[in-house]
Amino acid sequence: MVSLNPSITEFLFVSGLGDRVVGRDVFSYRPRDALKAPHVGSFIDVDVEKVRALSPDLIILYYPVQSALIDAVAQIAPVAVIETPTSVDDVVATFKFVSRLLDADEVGEYIAGVYRDLLRGSPLAEGVLALFYLGGYDVACSESFTASALEAAGLRYIRGLHCVYNFLGSEEKAAALLERLDPHLLIYEGKGRMYRESELAWIKRLRCTACARGRVLVTPNDTLAHYGPSLPLDMALVRNAVMRGAGFVDGTSSVVRPSLSDGWYRPYL
Repeated sequence: MVSLNPSITEFLFVSGLGDRVVGRDVFSYRPRDALKAPHVGSFIDVDVEKVRALSPDLIILYYPVQSALIDAVAQIAPVAVIETPTSVDDVVATFKFVSRLLDADEVGEYIAGVYRDLLRGSPLAEGVLALFYLGGYDVACSESFTASALEAAGLRYIRGLHCVYNFLGSEEKAAALLERLDPHLLIYEGKGRMYRESELAWIKRLRCTACARGRVLVTPNDTLAHYGPSLPLDMALVRNAVMRGAGFVDGTSSVVRPSLSDGWYRPYL
């Protein structure tokens, strides 16, 4: 297989199917073991000749982000198009679909069950909003897997935020939305793997409850913007940080880059 979907790549390796992955996208670094496969593309492009040289039996794409790549790679091998999930239920269904596709139903059911169990948490906070920096500002809408996972972990997400608001782009548009929605807890996924106080300067000046009370929790880049098996484990770190009143989430998968052998994935294995 060639997997250009980082969350599915991680699922394949955690499910014991990683030896079938002969190519990956550049963002498939979970688990670290996946880096042994050559990268042949990204979210927006693919090296068709590199993929052809690998002679895959199956190519996995992320829809709609990679919809423009379908026609090019479909000439090489069958394509499994995985839609962006909108809830934890969707994620679980996606894992089961992929495992059935690969005649690995039992292991898929097991991983999906553990995933759901790891996300269960008692109520902890209300009025939560997740803001991402992805080259521009982006907010997780109420119908997203991020919002659904936060809810499952006991962090009640702001209601009625439809996906029309998803991509905000500028700081000014993000500021206007934050002041209107008035989150009580803002989770901000930053520009890199380290905490930078300067990134929060504009947020702390805003007229919103979270901004005024310092209820802004910063996560490293790519902590909540993925839905692979690491998401529930990262979400536990987020929840613990909220309980401690911390301002930054330490030790997420995007920072430690875990391997299958170092204990991070123990709940699944």
